[in-house]
Amino acid sequence: MKLPRFRALGLLIICVVGGAIVLALNFPPVNRGVKNTVYMVLGPIQQNVWGAGANVSAFFDNLAKMNSAAAENEQLKGRINDLMAQSAQMEIVKDENDFLRQGLNLELDKDFDLKLANIVAKNVAQDVIIIDQGTNDLVEEDMPVITSDRALVGRVSKTYAGYSEVTLVTASDFSFDVRIGNEGIDGLVKGKGRDAAIVDLVPRDKKLESGQGIFTSQMGGIFPAGLLVGSIDQVNRNDVETFQSAVIKLAFDVNGSQRVFVASGKTPLGLGETPPSE
Repeated sequence: MKLPRFRALGLLIICVVGGAIVLALNFPPVNRGVKNTVYMVLGPIQQNVWGAGANVSAFFDNLAKMNSAAAENEQLKGRINDLMAQSAQMEIVKDENDFLRQGLNLELDKDFDLKLANIVAKNVAQDVIIIDQGTNDLVEEDMPVITSDRALVGRVSKTYAGYSEVTLVTASDFSFDVRIGNEGIDGLVKGKGRDAAIVDLVPRDKKLESGQGIFTSQMGGIFPAGLLVGSIDQVNRNDVETFQSAVIKLAFDVNGSQRVFVASGKTPLGLGETPPSE
């Protein structure tokens, strides 16, 4: 390994001065007076040279230590980044487990075959979300998409190998049958776009009130019965019209959600339905 230029120069000077002293002091004809003179002249020089050499050596030793410390710092930074990534991954797994546990507590698995999916993209302008489950995961078009608390999100509208597009219930021209409140009032949900929807075609003689729950109906065969769509927010009633409508406060918050379930029904009649007796 080649020595740095300044370190090599320092060592060369040390060797020259040291050699001169050795020759001067050990050459037989040299008497004590000459030796004394040599000590006086070369002693301080030798002291400075050795000190300089020591300083040069110490400089490069310190530089080597600094390089070693910098390398250790880089290793520590890499380790910290690894730990942060592991912590983030653990947090994601914890959130997924909590989401699954909530669904299991509501016994969703008794009514559906569930596929947990992460929302990877949102196109709020078109009322579409992208999830990371596709045909490779046996996801098919028209499968309902729900949350862990039985809230309706929408349905799968297009599938790819590893992803799917989900059309939200708020999409324009998207409509499906619902039941309203404990009285089971029939109505039709219509998407208005931009994260908005209404319930329409409710007979005028039926009483609509703010806060009434809106649930999917088996009529129309689009969704299983009993999924929560939202609640009545603002009633639009006109004594002249045959039907009334209302703005819906949706149960699914597209902006605050990260994962959903793709749910294929285990029974053709949906939730809470029993086949008619023969």
